[in-house]
Amino acid sequence: MQAIDTPKANPENLLALVREAYNAKIVVPEFQRSFVWGREEIEEFLASLLQGYFVGTFLMLDTQTAAPMFPFRTVEGLAQVNGQARPDQHQTVRLILDGQQRLTSTFYALYAPDIPLRGAKSPHKFYLRLDAALAGDLDEAVVGVSTRDRRRMAELQQLVAAHRALPFQRLRDSSAFYRWFYQEQDRWQGEAQHHIERLYHRLEKFMVPVVSLAPETGRDNIVNIFERINRTGVSLSLFDLLGARLYLKGVRVRELWQAFEAAHKAMARVIKPEFLVKVIAILQGKEPRKGNLLDVLDALTAEAFHTHWQAAAEALAQAYQRLTKVYGAFAEAWIPYTTMLVPLAAVLHVLKQRGAGEDAYRKVDRWYWASVLSQRYDSAVDTKSYQDVRDMRRWVEENFEPDWLESVAAETVDFGVEEPRAAVYRGLMCLIARQGARDFLTGQPADLHTCQDDHIFPRRYGAETILNRTLISKETNNRKRDKSPSAFLRECLAGHGNDESRLRATLRSHFIREDAYQAMQRDDLQDFLACRQRALTAAVGKLLQQGGLDNGDAGR
Repeated sequence: MQAIDTPKANPENLLALVREAYNAKIVVPEFQRSFVWGREEIEEFLASLLQGYFVGTFLMLDTQTAAPMFPFRTVEGLAQVNGQARPDQHQTVRLILDGQQRLTSTFYALYAPDIPLRGAKSPHKFYLRLDAALAGDLDEAVVGVSTRDRRRMAELQQLVAAHRALPFQRLRDSSAFYRWFYQEQDRWQGEAQHHIERLYHRLEKFMVPVVSLAPETGRDNIVNIFERINRTGVSLSLFDLLGARLYLKGVRVRELWQAFEAAHKAMARVIKPEFLVKVIAILQGKEPRKGNLLDVLDALTAEAFHTHWQAAAEALAQAYQRLTKVYGAFAEAWIPYTTMLVPLAAVLHVLKQRGAGEDAYRKVDRWYWASVLSQRYDSAVDTKSYQDVRDMRRWVEENFEPDWLESVAAETVDFGVEEPRAAVYRGLMCLIARQGARDFLTGQPADLHTCQDDHIFPRRYGAETILNRTLISKETNNRKRDKSPSAFLRECLAGHGNDESRLRATLRSHFIREDAYQAMQRDDLQDFLACRQRALTAAVGKLLQQGGLDNGDAGR
């Protein structure tokens, strides 16, 4: 039997690996799952690269292109950015057995292929915000934005134009980076310029250990290795690190989390375990960044930690109930920001401790809706969480309204948003859910959990914005299909006993007032969109001014 050397890890440059994927030299075996990482996972990975963290080992297998050991495909997105690259241009290719998500995430950020991420309808682009990077907050410096989120894209483009942000595409090539660095930008000089260059060097020179399996490695052995990787290759999370720190104090934080999961199954599906520790940190007066979390834990005894954990668990449960019962996020898919549960929980804990009254909770509501509708928590989440809890406490105790709230008005809300994953889109759909959203045909309260987010004017009319969408039951949607609005309204009127006043009441539960109803009767899309925007603007205005809606806020 021929002896095969034990595989050894050798360092390779990560960006060089990405370039090999760009040239179809590195490919993905067909038995591998597809690229599944979403925006948050990609942001976290890119931040780890810029921080110089260890990101794990890569496992490769060299194989002949003409007679590969396994069928393969190119990395996702290659066809969009380098359609001429073909694996058969190489005598051998490298199959990536472990590291596909990490490699493809880096490729996606650097080359920006025109394909959506998992669970999204549109591609994302990734940016490095230089102000946050220079402040040492790389977790907040890396930002991914859906191309359908016109408002956020415009904000990032303004930052790019002002040289306060860089598209990650600029970082894939040293000549493009240095042309910007020395010739195009004049904003950053001195120590700031040196800091930016060091960050770029960290990414450009980032090395990863690569284990290369010889072509002689048996097929069965490779499959066995791959199965073991997928069974055991779970990366350590922040919560694992915190758990290791607490273990020395006799605190079994994993067991505490398992008890929390059992008591709060629905909420545990949408939050991360470290959310509880972040609530503890904020209530201890610390910004909930990674380094601060460790400091907070080090300062607590085991008994004190258990006390604070219980308080954080109760506060998060209260926040989740408010999110689902008061703010209309009736299902996981409609939560605008799961990350907002952390500051919401901390604020509600403070109010409970103070025995606050109705006015204080209205202020919480105003903060919540202003944050969602302005998409405030799209970036710098930990910083904003800490600042907002501090500012809310001051607002309640001293009546000093946060300055940023003054700039949020109904007229500034992006009612043209098309991306369902955008916070403002989800927030407005929650507003419709809060309004009652009766069934169009029966006039009865709809079962929101079985409703579909769909068009009012059919898709063929070409309006994808939230203004042309609402919650519609599956049965009613099947009846509606591709009918014109006027034809569908006739069926709805018959379902209401030909009583227009009852039908109008049902339509108002979707923020479709009398003027919008008449536009539907005329099949006039543009007038309908303008009318519905006026109705939603009025409702949002009350939320931002008063913190809550009264009955009949859909208007007439």
